[in-house]
Amino acid sequence: RRSVPAYSVRRRPKDAGEDGDGLEAFEPQVDETLEVFVPATESSPSGWSLGRIKTIKNAFYFVGFVGSKSASQDLIVERSALRPCSTEAAFDPAGVVRKVIPVDEDLHEWFMSDDSLGCLRHVKDCAGLLIAKRAGSEVARERPEALLVGRERDVALAERLLTQIHFPNQAQMQRFHDHREHLLARLNEQKQRFSSQAREVFTVDQGLVGRLIGKKGENLKRVRDEHGVEISVKDDESGGQRTTITIKGDELAAVRRARDELEFVTEKVPLKSEQVGWILGKGYQNIQDIARKTELLYARFEDSEGCLALSGLKHQVEDARMLIQAHMEYQQVYRNMDEEEHAIRQSFE
Repeated sequence: RRSVPAYSVRRRPKDAGEDGDGLEAFEPQVDETLEVFVPATESSPSGWSLGRIKTIKNAFYFVGFVGSKSASQDLIVERSALRPCSTEAAFDPAGVVRKVIPVDEDLHEWFMSDDSLGCLRHVKDCAGLLIAKRAGSEVARERPEALLVGRERDVALAERLLTQIHFPNQAQMQRFHDHREHLLARLNEQKQRFSSQAREVFTVDQGLVGRLIGKKGENLKRVRDEHGVEISVKDDESGGQRTTITIKGDELAAVRRARDELEFVTEKVPLKSEQVGWILGKGYQNIQDIARKTELLYARFEDSEGCLALSGLKHQVEDARMLIQAHMEYQQVYRNMDEEEHAIRQSFE
């Protein structure tokens, strides 16, 4: 174990999965600065350090450490031990929250199984959490809980993914499996009888600028005062339909928080014809619930283009898209369950 300052800790790059998965296109070159995996020793745990490629021989890379005060021996590694320099922000302990989510009694058995680990990994990756796992020890199996650790907004998104998507659908699947087992048991009986300075610049559609500024500039002034940032709004001089927003401030975290409250976007999510009814729901109930829970300006189906138009703050639209995607993934599961139940029922005939 080794203690390190928080500013030297970063989350794994989003395009790098476990053990470097997702970096197939990464081709390190001589003199390139990157991150190299350093194996554990008797005095230090394993981790990633800044290095520079000195030479490449066959499939091996000779890497020297960058910024080391003392001379250290070069590492000879394969490509799997290299990755691009992380662009993730430094870890900020002050912005981290911890939340424990209780699990309904009907899902206790599923949650304590290996199947739930894939669900927790999905939530962790999608929401960008630091931790998403079972809370407590393995002994506490009677009242299992999910532990979520990360930024407040990320934890809130993860909680919605668990409580509004995964848990309800897993409960429905559990009821299906229970019913399926009952039918199979009955079928088996009959057979026996019958033989898953910081700066941010972005653009918004001109039609959304009024909402960004607010009545008499109230929204812009509120964001300036709350986060201590400077905000400029500049229309496209060439007559385009985009307006450029520039946010400046002393602290990157404050600038990014201000951007989160001002970056209005409209995004279109294409839907296949067989997905429309599933996503919209009866009387548009499903999409209206998602728009309300993520606080979108609107979410509407554009029949001429066969897509959903989502409008709101960027993080709200991203959250809504995440909920929609998670909901889509369950469509085939329900279809398979219906087909299996139908097949089982036909066995009785």
